[in-house]
Amino acid sequence: MVVRNGRTGGDQTPGVRLRRGWYRMTGDSLTSQAAREELYDIIRGDGSFETKAQAALDIGVRFLSADSGYLARVDAETEYWEILVSTEPFDGEAPTGQEIDFELSYCRRTVDSDEQITLHDAPNQGWADDPAFQAQGLHCYHGTTLIVDGEPYGTVCFVAEDPRGEFSDCESLFAELIARLLERELERQQHETELTRQANLTTVLNRVLRHNLRNKLSIARGHIQLMADSATESGEIALQSVDTIIELCQKARDLDQIISLETDPEPTDITALVRAVAERVISQHPNTSIEIDQVDSVTVSVLPSFERALLELIENAAKHGGPPSTITVCITEVSDGVEIRVSDDGPGLAPQEAKVLETGSETPLTHGSGLGLWISHWIVTGHGGSIDATVTDAGTTMTISLPQQTESTTDSHQPTLKRAHDQYQAAFEEASDAMVIVDTEGRIIEANPAVADVYGVESQQLLGRPIAEFLPEEFDYEGAWSRFQTKDSEHDTVTIVGGDGVDRRIEYTGTTNIVPGHHLIVGRDISKRTDRGSR
Repeated sequence: MVVRNGRTGGDQTPGVRLRRGWYRMTGDSLTSQAAREELYDIIRGDGSFETKAQAALDIGVRFLSADSGYLARVDAETEYWEILVSTEPFDGEAPTGQEIDFELSYCRRTVDSDEQITLHDAPNQGWADDPAFQAQGLHCYHGTTLIVDGEPYGTVCFVAEDPRGEFSDCESLFAELIARLLERELERQQHETELTRQANLTTVLNRVLRHNLRNKLSIARGHIQLMADSATESGEIALQSVDTIIELCQKARDLDQIISLETDPEPTDITALVRAVAERVISQHPNTSIEIDQVDSVTVSVLPSFERALLELIENAAKHGGPPSTITVCITEVSDGVEIRVSDDGPGLAPQEAKVLETGSETPLTHGSGLGLWISHWIVTGHGGSIDATVTDAGTTMTISLPQQTESTTDSHQPTLKRAHDQYQAAFEEASDAMVIVDTEGRIIEANPAVADVYGVESQQLLGRPIAEFLPEEFDYEGAWSRFQTKDSEHDTVTIVGGDGVDRRIEYTGTTNIVPGHHLIVGRDISKRTDRGSR
């Protein structure tokens, strides 16, 4: 493999060192606490992975007093090495996409090692004959392996041309913290990309299949109509089946349009809206009788899609009732909104159809009504309302409860995950008990303000530090940690050696894998309670 430095031709040969202009000494240093705080602010912020990675590497360069930092994609099996993100320009542009011979990189040793590779003076540490030093001439190298989804992905590296003193444990720990946080960001980005890919694939399949299926069925319907005109029973049955499938295709298309529609709710006269929908249903089902028991006028803010929910429910009643069908729609203004009851005189809603309204789950249903009920459920719950079905010998009553005010679609359809995250974050920050989240290595990656009362230091000062640092020397941390990770939860007491020099007896509850690889530990100081009990 030859070196690709963004140029062609010339005297480029395998093993040429990266250009000197790529490296610089910043002279800018950070304290450990300031570096951790700045790093976590970057990771928590908005922006692409590349933006966050470059900013994280910049902090690492300053903290380790390196010339430059980079994230490399490495595949030892194929001997592939490529810089994905770098802190330094190369001929005016970041040297991303640069490749060199894998055997001429320090990274080959990093991915093969279970530990970090730290070189502060490569030739005097026995690396003078190493191909990487021979090719690049870098005296300093600090490399940490990136593991993504359980597999080696690449390396996070900091380099300098000139020798320096040995890397401290604090510097190596901070370099590892950068790598671990970037691992999480890479995994998150890859999972989001996969979800997007699957969603796009589903959309394409949905639209292509629905379109092609409808077209083919329309052709088939013409031929089956000829059979039905011949008064054959099989022709009539086939025709009804085809019409049902075509109707489902139409509903699927309508649902796609409803979901993609983004607008704001508008004040709407519900009584007038019900009348308009009833007229549409009667035009399609002439044998249906619809009586509207109403107040003169009741106005509620709804989205345009609410009309479709009413249409589905009233049309469903027309199909289930009779023959001929008799439907009553009762509109009642209540203190916090409006109630709309749609009653029919049919044999009653089938149990599987009622389940659609109770759970919001679509099931295979008769008359093509299942998807219609699911659309109604989706629209009404999107307004913050609900639909209930009551089945009696006299028929079925659908009751829509709708609040007076509906939020915009942007708010009402906010992803559940985002809402859950906000609720969790508020509970985490405001809790009176000390809460920390640790990774699989036992390092603290999140801490709430209450930790100061237990660990003797502020929350920001805990980030990146191993929880073992706050346990007594005689405590069997390795054994306890190994046992803890095999459980779902644990409740016990332990002594915390605070950063302020105070030992505290705490009662804690630990919950493993609140999300994969993250464990929650909640602690409460019981020192005073213990002191009283010993008297």
